Amino acid sequence: MAKSISFGIEKLALAAVARPRLATSLLVGFLAVIFASLPFVQFDQNMNRVFLSDSPISQMQRDLETGSDAPTRTILAHISSPEPFSPDDLSRLRNIALDLEFADGVTAVASPFILRLPPSEDAPSGRPVFGATIGSDYREDLAAFRALETGLPTYIADQGRAILVTVSVDADATTVPQARDRIESTIVGALPEGMTLQLTGEDIISIAVVEGLTNDLFRLNAVGALLVALSAMVLLRDLRMTVLIVVPAFGGAASVLALSVWLGYPITMLTNVIPILLLVLGGANCLHLARHLRHGSGKVEETLREIGPASALTAITTSLAFASIMITENTQVREFAILGAMGTLLAFAISLVSFSLMALVLGGRSVKPSQAGTGLARWLTGIGTTHARLVVVGALALLVLAGYGFIKTTPWVVLDDNLPRGSEVRAANAAVARDFSGVFQMIVEVDGDWSRTVELAETLVDVAGPEAVLSEPGLARWRGLGRGEPQADDLDTFPPALVNMVRPDEETHRILISLAEPMSDDAALSRYRRVHDAAVAGGADRVFGTPVLMHEEGLSLIAELTRSLVIASLGASLFVAFAFRSLRIIPLLLIVNVLPLMLAGASLHIIAGGKLTPTAVLGLTIAFGIAIDDTIHFLGRFDRSRARGAGTERSLQFATSSAGQSMVLTTLLLTGGLAVTLTSGFLPIWLFGGLIVAILWAALVADLLVLPALLSLRRNGAE
Repeated sequence: MAKSISFGIEKLALAAVARPRLATSLLVGFLAVIFASLPFVQFDQNMNRVFLSDSPISQMQRDLETGSDAPTRTILAHISSPEPFSPDDLSRLRNIALDLEFADGVTAVASPFILRLPPSEDAPSGRPVFGATIGSDYREDLAAFRALETGLPTYIADQGRAILVTVSVDADATTVPQARDRIESTIVGALPEGMTLQLTGEDIISIAVVEGLTNDLFRLNAVGALLVALSAMVLLRDLRMTVLIVVPAFGGAASVLALSVWLGYPITMLTNVIPILLLVLGGANCLHLARHLRHGSGKVEETLREIGPASALTAITTSLAFASIMITENTQVREFAILGAMGTLLAFAISLVSFSLMALVLGGRSVKPSQAGTGLARWLTGIGTTHARLVVVGALALLVLAGYGFIKTTPWVVLDDNLPRGSEVRAANAAVARDFSGVFQMIVEVDGDWSRTVELAETLVDVAGPEAVLSEPGLARWRGLGRGEPQADDLDTFPPALVNMVRPDEETHRILISLAEPMSDDAALSRYRRVHDAAVAGGADRVFGTPVLMHEEGLSLIAELTRSLVIASLGASLFVAFAFRSLRIIPLLLIVNVLPLMLAGASLHIIAGGKLTPTAVLGLTIAFGIAIDDTIHFLGRFDRSRARGAGTERSLQFATSSAGQSMVLTTLLLTGGLAVTLTSGFLPIWLFGGLIVAILWAALVADLLVLPALLSLRRNGAE
């Protein structure tokens, strides 16, 4: 080809080869900066950032989190017993609650033992539901409190086998992990035999995610590098080629982590997978280069000129796939897109230059070039060219069916999926949802209109349940005011923290509804929608909070990512067509690369119950940018042969023999490296890696079977 399809990017490596000593010094210095930055990698501590965008709902959530003068964190302690609590059990649990109040950093403790009946002449502050001595008749007093229908929580489950203790912590006085450990040791040390403790809360969930991510990040990359090395060694049986593949790729992957430090981006569930992804992609690119070096003349410059352009173009298309995601308003996803797009180009530059410099020392032509994978490539291409029309018709029919299956998936976002599988926090969330409506709070606000607030609170109590709703009208009923609005002296009888929750300012009445994660299951989603619709229909001025953020922003995110998927598919195809200076190949690119995409999307009905999650869409988008790599290498060899005067049949044979083997080997190498994601404790990472592996194999078959058939039909009779 007259012009480089990579727009001359490979000249960076050629310049390094021309002045190896200078290039080596610069590379070693840059790598030193990269590895010096790795200890400063940070992990995201804010659970809600996975949903935050620039929308009004997200802004209300930010205002809620930053609006309090005192940085308070809440930890929920769920204590359960196989049998209903006895009076002695409750006495011991009350002592535990009292002990918690004296723990360092604890500012308040809410439990069944703070409950009081309405004020009376004999008890101006209200008689405690649980007296100094808890007798066997405590259930009667508890029933009397519930009969008030205030909506105030009792913190004790109806069956009397679980209680909920809410501990407020001053984040300036202690860290959440320290507070968690103190709370756990205080409770466990005094817990009656047979009872179990589970801790949760939004900050506890965030900590569990961070702790899991920290372990997963280093394990994925360490094991991934080992798997890439083993795969390369098994496939190629050449130690020098293995070193040329693994070492440059590892340096490129490390640069992405350093880039996250330089950009100030914390590692999240999404960005956690980028280093291992670029590690295996770097290995695949180096395999193409190393194979040509060993099987060709053994000259580094020739390899860079022949294979470098296609390798550079694959890095560009992968970077574009990441960049297409930038259209989203979601903060975390935008960081994922930016880090992925910039990291792909940075990792490619480092791995390409590293490969070139190392090849000067370790290069040279192999005496016995490996033929692994050649047979499969020739067999598939033979079928494609021999039965071209049948193959193309079958591919188009399969594309339609798979596309229909993909559009029938259901958008679904589950926060618990971001917790490690088997996490105790996940189990705690389920227990709190079962016994106490849920861990999270929907916030409903009304501006100034007391009568509307009363009606709305009563409606929400009817919909959500008598103990799921905390509101100012509920406090008024407890105070004996009926539907009347409490005045300042009435509110003074309640703890200030409680008053601030339901009356954040003089003009705002706030109602809080405890809910489970909206899409934890169909029943939770139905309940969320009933409550949300009732709040909106009842005239609420604002409806927000973590459940709303999860549902509304989650579905909006999937819609945005789906648009990114379309943009990535069309954009990458147009860019590759422009690079090859041929608009006629656009239909070929779309058919060959969208087919694997739709097959993987339709497979969600089998592997994910038909649920389309943000991670799944991200996996499909990035996988498209990766899957088109093989198409680029095959078309690059095909067009090179055509430019030299060969006919379609000879050019297909050349592309198959020169690129086909590398395509099979790189797919095996990528599979070996990405297999480590299937061992991840996080479902999103498992799904992300699994979808990419599935798409890579479908893309390999499409590139070696369908693409030759299309080229054969398109150029039949041209020579």
